[in-house]
Amino acid sequence: MIRLFQQRDFGNKINATFQYIIENFRSLGLSLLYIVGPVALVAGIATGVVQSNMMRLIGESANAKTDNPFYAFQMLGFFASPSFWLAMFFSLMANLAVILTTYAHMKVYDRADGREITVPDVWAEVQPVIGRGILISILNSIIIGFGILFFVIPGLYLAVALSLSLAVMSFEETDFGSTWTRCFQLIRDKWWSTFGLIFVMSLIVGLIGLVFAVPTAVIAFLTSAKMLPDVSVVWLVLGNVINLVGKTILNVVIYTAVGFQYTNLVERQEGRGMISAIDSIGTTPTQPRSTDDETY
Repeated sequence: MIRLFQQRDFGNKINATFQYIIENFRSLGLSLLYIVGPVALVAGIATGVVQSNMMRLIGESANAKTDNPFYAFQMLGFFASPSFWLAMFFSLMANLAVILTTYAHMKVYDRADGREITVPDVWAEVQPVIGRGILISILNSIIIGFGILFFVIPGLYLAVALSLSLAVMSFEETDFGSTWTRCFQLIRDKWWSTFGLIFVMSLIVGLIGLVFAVPTAVIAFLTSAKMLPDVSVVWLVLGNVINLVGKTILNVVIYTAVGFQYTNLVERQEGRGMISAIDSIGTTPTQPRSTDDETY
């Protein structure tokens, strides 16, 4: 069993991430399937319909014999349409569901002591924090957006610092004010290691995620080459469902890594795992503490 609250260097956090996913592939996979799957499916269908409408609008403009003076207004109207914002909303909710499910699973795993983790166990942890998760995500986006407007760098700093926010909220059950304070407390002197971990894991996930984009890319290529002039909405929806659901669930790798960074920072500052190990002396075997050196 993997001890979550343990000091880890850069490489150990990456190894622990994949080891955790492999070890808990069944329970974590089922949790993602039942909790995230329905939201991601709706997001994929909505995105497919939106893409179909966009391609139809572009095709009508291209096939018109004269320039359409209202084309720009039609495009603006398209991006302001309820279907577009509905697709955006469910896409964001699907990603939030992955984050909350990942941290809920890690929280249950930490106290399960080898017991099998079930979907109801994970859902019981996800359910109470959905509202706070949505609120914190919205406020984070606003704050990071303002930070990006001011020379980009403040936004980047805030984005990395607040990447721990949902892990803090899930593990410590804090409100949004306490969550932000805790994030900046934990990230102190460890901003670069957190940024490096997120960057590397995002790169890995991005490369693997290209596989899920193949169906949509093939449909787009055939359409642009006039080999598939009448694209069925069904095919666009199917391609987008595969692409969005696959990439969304694949993000569990990034959020598991961030979860291990959170537990690593908590252990470095508070020694929670070491205290737990001391308390368990004489009852359960303890694991040796890893090195205190963080090479990144």
